[in-house]
Amino acid sequence: MDSSPKPVPMPERHFLSGDPYAAYNHMKVTDIFDDGSAVGELTVCPESLNPHGIIHGGCLASLADTVGGWAVYFATGKPSVTVNYAFSFLRPALGTNKKLYCRAVPEKLGGRLCVYRQIITDEEGVEVANGNFTFYLMDHPVEERPARPEKGG
Repeated sequence: MDSSPKPVPMPERHFLSGDPYAAYNHMKVTDIFDDGSAVGELTVCPESLNPHGIIHGGCLASLADTVGGWAVYFATGKPSVTVNYAFSFLRPALGTNKKLYCRAVPEKLGGRLCVYRQIITDEEGVEVANGNFTFYLMDHPVEERPARPEKGG
């Protein structure tokens, strides 16, 4: 019996249109699965790099948080906020990579808290970072954000 997760079709309305942070930072979720896991990617660009030509650690943590947060949403149908995370940088994610990949796997899908394990790999499949993230499930849907006021007015 095959117990590996099965892909789930992505929703018709592409959710990244509602996630300006992910879009601005060149991140997207590419696959979701029936076990509550998700896969996403970061397209590496000059803004992703630190002064040493290595992908900034903040990009790695943001990728893990973004993919994990969307995995929680698809698994539970509820928006969430990150309440805690522990993240380990295992080796440099070199700026020569064109993409980095993140897999978020649920360790606990609770009624209030969800815990996910995120693993980030480079183009060669080498693990460069990993972490555990805890998400708090919100009781209400996220409302539309008001438009930002124009500067100087």
